[in-house]
Amino acid sequence: MTSAWLAVGTYCVLMILFAIWARRDVGRDDESYYLAGRSLAGPILLATMAATNFSAFTVYGASGAAYRIGLSFLPIMAFGTGFMAVSMYALGKRARALSVKHGAMTAPEMVFGQTGSKQAQKTMATVLVIATIPYLALQPRAAGIVVSALFGGPEWVGAVLVTILVVAYTLTGGLKAVVRTDLAQGLIALILLWVGLILVVNDSGGLETAMDSLAASEPALLGREGFYTLLIWSCTLLLWFFADPMFPQLYQRLCAAESDTDIGFMAKAYPAIAWLAFLPPILIGALGHLDFSDLDRAGSDNILPMQIIESGGAWFGGLILVAGLAALMSTMDSQLLATGSLVTRDLLDTDDSGQSRRDMVIVALAVLGLVLSLWSNLSILDLGLLAFSMYAVLFPSVYLAAYFEGLDGRAVIASILSGEVMVLLALEYPAFYSGWWVEPVGPAMPTVVVPSLIVAIVVLVVVNHVLSNRSLSEVFFSVLPDKSRTIPALGLLAVFLLAHDYWWWEENATWLLGMPVWIWWAAALSAVQTGIMSMMAE
Repeated sequence: MTSAWLAVGTYCVLMILFAIWARRDVGRDDESYYLAGRSLAGPILLATMAATNFSAFTVYGASGAAYRIGLSFLPIMAFGTGFMAVSMYALGKRARALSVKHGAMTAPEMVFGQTGSKQAQKTMATVLVIATIPYLALQPRAAGIVVSALFGGPEWVGAVLVTILVVAYTLTGGLKAVVRTDLAQGLIALILLWVGLILVVNDSGGLETAMDSLAASEPALLGREGFYTLLIWSCTLLLWFFADPMFPQLYQRLCAAESDTDIGFMAKAYPAIAWLAFLPPILIGALGHLDFSDLDRAGSDNILPMQIIESGGAWFGGLILVAGLAALMSTMDSQLLATGSLVTRDLLDTDDSGQSRRDMVIVALAVLGLVLSLWSNLSILDLGLLAFSMYAVLFPSVYLAAYFEGLDGRAVIASILSGEVMVLLALEYPAFYSGWWVEPVGPAMPTVVVPSLIVAIVVLVVVNHVLSNRSLSEVFFSVLPDKSRTIPALGLLAVFLLAHDYWWWEENATWLLGMPVWIWWAAALSAVQTGIMSMMAE
């Protein structure tokens, strides 16, 4: 354990020193503090987007889900998260332009700039903060798992220590410092996760041998039958598509982009980064059955540290698990910063650069996330899906506000509240959906995205029509792509539909490198998506 302590301790000290260095030349006004002076160029924007988005959910939630349901989680996450770049690009250019026009640094501020409604701004900001707290709680929860797996003892110790560390280097740095630490932490996480995968695969006799062993002992884990229905598959892909652009920390980076070209570069390269990020933890999670075959649902979130320590020993375990710490810290600091901007600028209604107020807000949010991580018995995946479902409801209002000048703020409020009621029903009373829809519980939780989005969109459009007397056709045509992008948009729709490869639904035989054919199909679709995005992006 001494070597593990050395690896993790060295990383923490180096990150503190790096964070101190990263705070150089950081401005104190809000635009510098929250948006890094709108200076994020293409490669930097891509790197910080990826590091911020790929969090504890990626490392521990994904590996735990893969342990439970197998390789089917790989295209759901790698293709699905990569396809989310389409919605990020569609919203990103307008978000950036309106951020400059209105001086907006958050989605609620943009909505206020477009509608003039303070009530709509505060309603959206409140929901975003509430939704972000459980997602924020993923990070200390995962930190507790790492520290407990390495050193024993209660999980709360690691959760508290990592929360203190992240808060300490986030407080005074602002987005520019966070981006710099993101670059370092993202690179560390990606490299070490791949090293961890190599350790696990090598310990299992090579990839094909490992996959053949898994196919022999747990053939269901190489298929989708029994884990996903086509409806759940489709709804999960839709959930990522609509939810991710609403993450406060991702929307903030769209506003901080230096140009539309940089947003286009990020969107084109994102699918490849998604595959690189999700492949290691998901394969490690699935292969965990070769050494650990009887973990329960809560215990499965520990499979990545358990498997790496089993394959590489304490030293390699400490070294590789630094990847998990890097991933969760690079997300947690961004969540604190972005959510802090929602509280200070949207809810407290101040745009000054008072450092003490920003500090107090960040500390309070960190404490809330920590308390929820220690109190809740939900799995990492459950916490993530709850937050994502709440985020997705906001997308119609934000997107329509970005492209339609005649949106009434009262329609935004009605849309958000009605959509979130549908999510709340799924959480507290899923039997409400019995008889007319799949009950959104367990693996079917993502299915709530369809009824909640339908309700949010219908209420948004109808209430806006009644209150402002703007025609429905005017709203419809405002959100369609222009003629030059119609064919690429149809191509992207075809890619999404082809990702529902029902013709291979029951296929679980090994193929190239021991992976099922439908895994390669999903990877090929991501490559096609990148090609189409290259045609669309400027």
